[in-house]
Amino acid sequence: MANFRLFGNATPEVTERELLHRALAREAALEGMVLLKNDGVLPLEEKRIAAYGAGVRMTIKGGTGSGDVLERYSVNVESGLVNAGFEIASTRWLDRFDAQFAHEKEEWRLGIEKRIKKYKVWQVQRMFDEVIHVTPLKFPIGDRIQEEDLCDCKTALYVLARQAGESADRRKEPGDFLLSEVELFNIRLLSERYENLILVINSGSQVDLSALEGVKIGAILFMAQGGEEGGNALGELLRGKVAPSGKLTDTWAYRYEDYPSANEFGIRGNVLEQDYKEGIYVGYRYFDTLGIPVRYPFGYGLSYTEFALSFHAIEARKSLVTLKVSVSNVGMKFAGKEVAQVYLAKPQGTFRCEKRALCAFAKTKELAPGETEELSLSFDLADFAVYDEKAARYVLPSGTYGVYLGNSIQDARPVAVLRLDHDAVTEVCKNVSPKRGSFEELSPETKEEAYPPELPALEISASDIKTKINEYGALSPILATKETERFLNTLSDKDLIDLTVGGGYMGRSYNLTPSVAGRTTINLLKRGIPNVNLSDGPAGLRLSPKNAFTKGGSPRYVDHVPEDWQWGWIKKFEPLFLAKPNKGLRVYQFMTAFPCATLQAQTWNVRLVERIGEAIGTEMIETGVTLWLAPGMNIHRNPLCGRNFEYYSEDPLVSGLFAAAVTKGVQSHRGIGVTIKHFCCNNQEDKREFMSANLGERALREIYLKGFEIAVKESAPKAIMTSYNKVNGVYSPNNADLCVSVLRNEWGFRGLVMTDWTATGDGKGKHELCHRSGNDLIEPGGKAVRKQLLKAHKEKRLDMALVKVAAANVLNLIFESNVHDIRRHK
Repeated sequence: MANFRLFGNATPEVTERELLHRALAREAALEGMVLLKNDGVLPLEEKRIAAYGAGVRMTIKGGTGSGDVLERYSVNVESGLVNAGFEIASTRWLDRFDAQFAHEKEEWRLGIEKRIKKYKVWQVQRMFDEVIHVTPLKFPIGDRIQEEDLCDCKTALYVLARQAGESADRRKEPGDFLLSEVELFNIRLLSERYENLILVINSGSQVDLSALEGVKIGAILFMAQGGEEGGNALGELLRGKVAPSGKLTDTWAYRYEDYPSANEFGIRGNVLEQDYKEGIYVGYRYFDTLGIPVRYPFGYGLSYTEFALSFHAIEARKSLVTLKVSVSNVGMKFAGKEVAQVYLAKPQGTFRCEKRALCAFAKTKELAPGETEELSLSFDLADFAVYDEKAARYVLPSGTYGVYLGNSIQDARPVAVLRLDHDAVTEVCKNVSPKRGSFEELSPETKEEAYPPELPALEISASDIKTKINEYGALSPILATKETERFLNTLSDKDLIDLTVGGGYMGRSYNLTPSVAGRTTINLLKRGIPNVNLSDGPAGLRLSPKNAFTKGGSPRYVDHVPEDWQWGWIKKFEPLFLAKPNKGLRVYQFMTAFPCATLQAQTWNVRLVERIGEAIGTEMIETGVTLWLAPGMNIHRNPLCGRNFEYYSEDPLVSGLFAAAVTKGVQSHRGIGVTIKHFCCNNQEDKREFMSANLGERALREIYLKGFEIAVKESAPKAIMTSYNKVNGVYSPNNADLCVSVLRNEWGFRGLVMTDWTATGDGKGKHELCHRSGNDLIEPGGKAVRKQLLKAHKEKRLDMALVKVAAANVLNLIFESNVHDIRRHK
């Protein structure tokens, strides 16, 4: 029997798979960038342009932390412009920017090195968690544009760039959410000195543009974070080779203070006790209901052409409603794509509800000028029931429901009404996760909408809507595959505990994938149970590109240790981690950096994102990865959350459907799966390991759990990762209400539940409470965690029947995996 099995490629040449996936990444970037303003400046006919701003050369392809991808190459804006046929008139300001940034980066590095001197070799994780990860390099701005930097051309491009990432939230301060004094000076100067100014926003989420009111800007384009092909995609959009078709999945307010959670979020409120006082009124639900004007509404995005949406018919089969609409390209010059969006207005009576909520959407194919496409959009009215906290049930209130059609929330107009004759109970539950604290949740009184009498009306009978009655138990019974059943009863208590503890950061492996985030244990290899590997996401697989292994299977880096590990004693002893020239087995893993999740959702193209999932699945099989630690699908509660780029939207339907799409794509390949995360309410990065998200059950279920519910029911993900934070005072890994009552009893989830990395222990969630709370696998695990669980077992603080359930879920994953071949171990 071999000591290990390697995956990946033996040589570093560019593969056909890389080229195919690059093309897909560019396609997604093209469809997800959003044109926010255009006074006829775009597309550009002029080929010679001026370019300024940090994002021209230091283009942000994606955020930092576990969501980063270590790709072979990435196209910045400068290269993308040149590739699209543009000439950049002068690089003087850009060259000066490069030199300034190099200096700032070195100062930042030296500051961190000084702070981490006290950490010992065995404290490497603390060193990263307590200093490095929470001290991100402040993204550079550059200096003021000088007279000599200006060029004799008509058009200037300014690329405003913002970076964010794991472990820290953004700040409402200049150079982050606000524009800096230098940026304001430069943009104003360019608007005065050039005939045309184009502002490109290279950021994972919103930026406050209020300081630019009154400044002459011809076009604004939200580039977001476009992945490795982002620069090429931007160049093609500006040139007019493709018309923009992205739509916002978040509301852009006029000012930060307009957001409902502005005064509560993060360090502006109580960072450890976050009270979700806005309740269900998150994002457009808040602005639309209260009639607060916004800069750019949810679902908004311009094109180079014009479209007309026409409503033709509506029908209902019990509670399933279907609209027939058509979309026509009424422009004369450009082909393009449009998104038809359907919103539902509930009756305002017993329950106070948001004014409207997205209930269906569809994107057209590319329509030539004059071309029309007919679309069919469906939704189940029962999916939009209100949660009645007092009665612990979901209810569709009787009354009139308005159906709206448009290409954004702001432009949606009523096209039909539904009349429900009586209240309909859709689901009977039990109350979970009682609200922590005595704060009042927002509950605005909303006027009942008066619909035009000529609108078509459908009568829906409450008697046609079924009621689901949930049954609850401590945990679902063991659902074992044949191979799991064969092994389960032969394992000792120690073996069962081993299975529920990850293999550690640097643990031994039989199935070897260099630089994975985690793995299952290898301690039972002689029993025929190999490990499986877990890789970070969600913009692709986060794997080290160049690797080497000794004959015994010990990993080594090639050329240098990855930049984000070059700290302290690791950098000092770097030669110990490197392979000797021409020695050892080489493994190359050049993964694709796809656009960030927010940009993917801004395509409003579910099938396109499913294809991204298929591509990622191909890369997983190539590299021996069984579980992808993605997609991330937390709600964009506030624009300052540091990881918004990893998540899809402020809307749970968008979040759920796009998570389901990428899941279906990945899991179309046999033996691999996704890990939807972070379950749940991980809407803040500052102090995430110790803070509590406090909210009422209606908001919890209708907003923060809804997307997860859609993903679970639509796509059956193989795994779910719990979040670091507490929900109403209870740590998510130890929250049986969420992981058992909701996830397994109500939604019927039958996969694996794991913790986030180091989410238990050290004053956070407890290792020994995981199994009884429905958490099957403690990651990254390792010897210390195993030792503590064995101690708890000896002291009779572990229920081995529940540990056995968890172990069975781990075994099911292993025996169904792409890397399991039991015959190799006989």
